[in-house]
Amino acid sequence: MPTRLLLLLCLTGHVFAREPPDVDCLVMYLKYVHCSWNKQGAPEVNYTFYGWFQTEKSKEFNECPTYLSENNTNTGCNLPYTDSQRFHIFNTKLVHGKQTSQREHYLKTKVKLNPPTNVTVRNGSDSNLWLNWSQIKYRCVESEVRYRVNNRNWATYQVRIGEQKYCVNLPSSSSRYELQVRSRFGEACGKSSFWSNWSEPVVWGSNNSTDTNQKTSPMSVWTPVLYVVGAFILILLVMMLLHHERIRIIFIPVVPKPSPKLHNIEDWFQYPKGLKGSFNYNERPCLVREYCHVSQSDSEDCSVFIPVNESELSTSCSSSTSTVLTEEEMVSV
Repeated sequence: MPTRLLLLLCLTGHVFAREPPDVDCLVMYLKYVHCSWNKQGAPEVNYTFYGWFQTEKSKEFNECPTYLSENNTNTGCNLPYTDSQRFHIFNTKLVHGKQTSQREHYLKTKVKLNPPTNVTVRNGSDSNLWLNWSQIKYRCVESEVRYRVNNRNWATYQVRIGEQKYCVNLPSSSSRYELQVRSRFGEACGKSSFWSNWSEPVVWGSNNSTDTNQKTSPMSVWTPVLYVVGAFILILLVMMLLHHERIRIIFIPVVPKPSPKLHNIEDWFQYPKGLKGSFNYNERPCLVREYCHVSQSDSEDCSVFIPVNESELSTSCSSSTSTVLTEEEMVSV
């Protein structure tokens, strides 16, 4: 019985003994190699970690100089790194007592860069919105830009290797643009599978109070004032135009346009009905005759007989004919 119990304990101990966890490594910011072994959770024991790049000059095991711990248990390690080393095989080894786990890592595709810096946005002279940033080894780096308008869904766009700018065509000044950028190594320098984190957002447009890198445009402050002044000037011009039109009507009457149906020029003038009816040109004309007295001394002396009595006036105007007297008849009279 004791023998069977001892055999059972040995078998169960071997079954429940955990294998060392897997190690994941990543080149961080081209400064150091970060390795961790807590992907499946924090380990129950403290492991000793060794890591090294497999080159012709160095094949020695180097213990971790800087451990990362969680609840006093080692969960990771940061090791020194130089940029040329990522093209070499990186070896790792976890040891706890008699338990050992060793594997090889290819870090060429496992590089994570810092987020782009000096991210700025401006409205260019071509009326387009320009996003600019800085990134180390930019000739080897490809970037990705995303932006959204008025807090809607993000739109993402690829940027060619070596480019550190992006253009948003003809933005609307009444909208709010929020932009970010991230980078990674491209094909030219060993394409990485890991993008950097997104940069801090920069904002352009209305309500851009969260934009720390973009200065507030002076026009955004003066726009309401310009609107008010413009409206006042427009109202003033309309009032002046109406006042001028009233003065013009008073002092310069409108000349009527002749109608093709008018045959009498008097119809052009605006007379009152009573006054227009008083103009009657159909009165009977009065004939006036001149009487010439021809003397013997001067046959050319001519005098006009002008009646002095009212009877003569009435006679002269009432009769339609008169008799011309000869010289002898006038003498006898």
